[in-house]
Amino acid sequence: MMLHNISEKKDENKEETYAGKDWNSIKQDQLPACVGEDGGFMNEKPYKRIFKHVYAFGETPHTKLLPTTVELQPYSCYGIPFRYLSKDFQEKLNHKYPNMSNDETAPFTTPWVYGRERQFEILNYFKSNIEAGNSLGVFYCTKGNPVDEDAKLIVGIGEITKVLDVQKYETTADYTYPFWDLIFEHGIRTDLKKSKGFLLPYHEYMSLDEDYVKAQTGKSKQEVIDEIKITIPKLGNSQIIFNELSYGCDYVSNHSMLIILNVARKCLESVIKRGLVGGNWKQQILWIDSQIAKVKDMIGPFPAFAEALSAIGVNYAFIIEQDLRNNAYCGVKDNPWEAFDKLMKGELSLPDSVYKSELTHYRILWKNTLSNQRQVLELLSRFEINSEVIKWWFDSPGCYDELLNNPYIISEESLIENYLPVTTEMIDLGIMADPKIQGKWTPKAPSLVESVIDNRRIRSFVISKLVASLSDGDTLISANEIELYIKDCLAVDNHQLPYNYLMSNKEFIEEKTIYLNTDDRCVLQLKEYKEIDDYLRKIFKGRASKDVKSPLKEDWNTIVKASIDGYNEANERCRNAVADQVKALEMFCSKRLSVLAGPAGTGKTTVVKAFLKSPQIKAEGTLLLAPTGKARVRLGNMSADIQALTIAQFLTRQGFFDWDTMTPCVPEDAEKRKYCGAKNVIIDECSMLTCKDFYVLMKALDLKNINRIILIGDPFQLPPIGPGRPFADLFNYLKDNKDEYLRSAITKLRYVVRTINTGDSDILTLASWFSGEKPAKNSDLIFEQVAKGNLNNDLVVYTWNDENDLKDCLKEAIEKELPEEEGKSLSDKIRKSIGLDDVNKALNDPSKVERFQVLSPVKNPVWGTFQINSYFQEWVGINKNFSIEIAPITISALDKVIQLKNERKKSTSKEECQLSNGQIGFVNYANKREKKSTVVFTGLPNKRFSYYSSKSDEADNTIDLAYAITIHKSQGSDFDTVLVVLPKSGRILSRELIYTALTRARKKLILLIQDNISWLIEYTKPQMSVLAKRNTNLFSTSVREDISNIPYVEGLIHTTLKPGLIVRSKSEVIIANMLYERGIDFEYERMIEDNGRRCIPDFTFEDASGDTILWEHLGMLDNPVYKESWEKKRDFYKSIGYIEGVNLFTTVDHENGSIDSTEIAAIVDKLEDLI
Repeated sequence: MMLHNISEKKDENKEETYAGKDWNSIKQDQLPACVGEDGGFMNEKPYKRIFKHVYAFGETPHTKLLPTTVELQPYSCYGIPFRYLSKDFQEKLNHKYPNMSNDETAPFTTPWVYGRERQFEILNYFKSNIEAGNSLGVFYCTKGNPVDEDAKLIVGIGEITKVLDVQKYETTADYTYPFWDLIFEHGIRTDLKKSKGFLLPYHEYMSLDEDYVKAQTGKSKQEVIDEIKITIPKLGNSQIIFNELSYGCDYVSNHSMLIILNVARKCLESVIKRGLVGGNWKQQILWIDSQIAKVKDMIGPFPAFAEALSAIGVNYAFIIEQDLRNNAYCGVKDNPWEAFDKLMKGELSLPDSVYKSELTHYRILWKNTLSNQRQVLELLSRFEINSEVIKWWFDSPGCYDELLNNPYIISEESLIENYLPVTTEMIDLGIMADPKIQGKWTPKAPSLVESVIDNRRIRSFVISKLVASLSDGDTLISANEIELYIKDCLAVDNHQLPYNYLMSNKEFIEEKTIYLNTDDRCVLQLKEYKEIDDYLRKIFKGRASKDVKSPLKEDWNTIVKASIDGYNEANERCRNAVADQVKALEMFCSKRLSVLAGPAGTGKTTVVKAFLKSPQIKAEGTLLLAPTGKARVRLGNMSADIQALTIAQFLTRQGFFDWDTMTPCVPEDAEKRKYCGAKNVIIDECSMLTCKDFYVLMKALDLKNINRIILIGDPFQLPPIGPGRPFADLFNYLKDNKDEYLRSAITKLRYVVRTINTGDSDILTLASWFSGEKPAKNSDLIFEQVAKGNLNNDLVVYTWNDENDLKDCLKEAIEKELPEEEGKSLSDKIRKSIGLDDVNKALNDPSKVERFQVLSPVKNPVWGTFQINSYFQEWVGINKNFSIEIAPITISALDKVIQLKNERKKSTSKEECQLSNGQIGFVNYANKREKKSTVVFTGLPNKRFSYYSSKSDEADNTIDLAYAITIHKSQGSDFDTVLVVLPKSGRILSRELIYTALTRARKKLILLIQDNISWLIEYTKPQMSVLAKRNTNLFSTSVREDISNIPYVEGLIHTTLKPGLIVRSKSEVIIANMLYERGIDFEYERMIEDNGRRCIPDFTFEDASGDTILWEHLGMLDNPVYKESWEKKRDFYKSIGYIEGVNLFTTVDHENGSIDSTEIAAIVDKLEDLI
């Protein structure tokens, strides 16, 4: 569905009619939509398909082309070499093959080659390199798959058994045009004994029962699927392979194919080992071995020879190589540098070459190329890398000696510097001697690598692991986890890693990394991130421990009271909320760095507004920053006098942002570029910032001229996309710090202003279970209320079974929960809910479109945003004449949409505006004939921005439908009414993801939970925290031993002595540890049922008679809301026979969260007597 050919043509009702039928029994114009995307590549019978030229409209020559029927044989596949046919690629293609015909000018705007002759030449050229019996086909999914959220998934590999000629359209003229689809036949069969290739058994694995898989393997179904799937991360995160699998039909280089085949072999070994599915998989391993040998025969010792020539300025580099080989001056296993040297000396003759006139210049160039330069070029050409990488190293003579001694630095530097990544495996193929690849031109010392455990190679793996882990949020990795990763890499060659290898080779590996020794383990970190941690730690500590020189004095008490709607002095919640907010404002005024934290509705906005109203603050000036466009708009609304900026905007303005890599950076002349304007800086939604974001941001500020830095956020939301969790680490460092001065640099707002007059919020009660803190004592009642449908506040819950009834459940929820209007259709109800029932009002106030929002954890599969958006388009009804296609979606007039990237864009009135990633709007106008639409965005009333039709599946679209968006995209935003779809499966689910989703709603939350709420309770546990699983080193070293464990970090994870038990607070750790040491059996947070109600006590025991004993630990009794919650729960316990001091015991936190161990010991003594 994520491909435009499918999304445009799919008709579910029609497909239901033909379900189960052979394609050859269906009329050609009735074939399913996937026919155009190789959906029939495993058809066992021939079928016919009609091909129509996409340009056969208007007055173009293509109108003479007729719909042409082709009979496709069994096991046929076809592919369009989109990259080669795109205009963007023509300059590079001309550089390689300058003799091709020039393109013709198209009479309309198109990103594709238009000229007939050039199309034929490109297609015939592309086809000429594919040989039946020698070439392999790699079949892959892109833009979504049923296995996981991976962008690319290889589903099978097979021999190409036949290559058809380029097909031509039937025509009524004396000319024709080629099919862009090249047609092949392949050798993959379902009967593995007859197969020349294989499909990975994803379907078979996904059909297995979860309990069966667990019983047979001891692993979850998802874990065993992970063992057999072939994805980009498994292929070394190779950018080259990613690109090769990105343009429909493209070449996969021989080096890439070796990497793919080796990984495929390992996957099939796992299939055999697990024995979960039948089939002759051993035969397929033998087939892979034969293909590896065949691919090696086709590889030469210097695959980047032409790229290297191009890097030094030889214009006809690729044709020169082609001529040398075609004239038998250089065979596959020969050294092309020798042949080229002879050509330059005039010892070889190529008299009819197109570059004849330039040979004199090349000879002068080569004559003046020094011997060490030639040596470096020859070495670099051993690796399948492009001319840009080669040029970078060629232009760095200071690195020649190191490069010749250790070519793996090509991989290390490309990964660290984040440019054109080169994997360790790519370097392996050039410098590990293998006569099957290199013939007699095997590499020589000092570049030669003779062992797979050569420390140069292993260090490259270490760097690769450390860099790859950054995207998972880890800023450092334990030596044990790295060694496990390396052992996995070595397993491909059936080699072992010697014991304690990383410590034994510490001196060499430490040239590129940092070794850190913690109390119980060794960990490794990239030097850049050690520097980032050290710098941020110094800045955060230093500023948090110092007061501003001139503290601000204001009557905050009066100001805050006036800002709270419906403030009532007699209401204890009101008084406590004011006290909280005044404390925050006093902290803002006095501290050089302060942290304001709190969940939605606790008044963070009120505090900031009050602060910005101060005359002194207005005089000093304030810089307002936020990570997202939506958060920027909201922050900007807090003051009419100040324009807020996204962090990317601010860093760009100061010269601290690299738009090539789209990442923050510190320029060489950073000191000259530092910001020294306003004296105060407020940064909102800080939980979204990586440690590098914070580092560059602090570097971009002239800190000596900044009075106050105020960091605002909710530390329990999703962690940033990227390395670290700096805001959460800072929050936990400050909140329980022994130094009172540091502890005073943080204020956590505890009282929900939003519900002061309406009572407790069901939304926030449920959300509290997914925060990183112990919820209120009576909050477990929420699960009972959900289970019984007894919710009477701002939350409503629906359940769905599977993908077959999700659509109906979603429709039912919308019809029932959106405001009732007599006589209005579902379409009208949806339009009104997003403010598009009156377009003129929406133009003036586009924020109305954000009143109602649907959220899902993922984009795919059926419960993902892509499918849900298609349901909404069906329900609102779209007019295709007022629609345009921006593949893979179609957007129509009055559709709700979202901007997908930060960019400066001119409105239709030529006013340049900043559009931000995540900014929501609506389609004001769309015209199919014009292939144009205009969009109005929130925060930019009456401004229209143009978007144009695109049918490319590989284009980076800047806009998408937004009836439903992912939970990640919603971070930093909130909406009046939110509907959240929660499937019970999916690795992306976490405690923070659910917390973030629950806290997006201001007024009403509608949950669509798969099955029932029982599985959701599991995600309240600390073990389900994705935030806590990150390895960081900002204030204390928090590192897991291996990938399956959770690191311990103060404030985030509370580990006990009892194996596997993680609790929610430090006080509970003390209790659990004392119980464990005394040998008292207990259960933690076990749900009990009595008197028709369920609740969750902290600790549960069974006495000698079999009766239950409970222990509740009480914290925050100074908080009246918490105290009231405990009193309600105590009354409930009493009603079902639990009496304090008899079978119900309690302990309490004292001042500043301290706990009295003697009180705990006394209760443990009593329990020993009872149990």
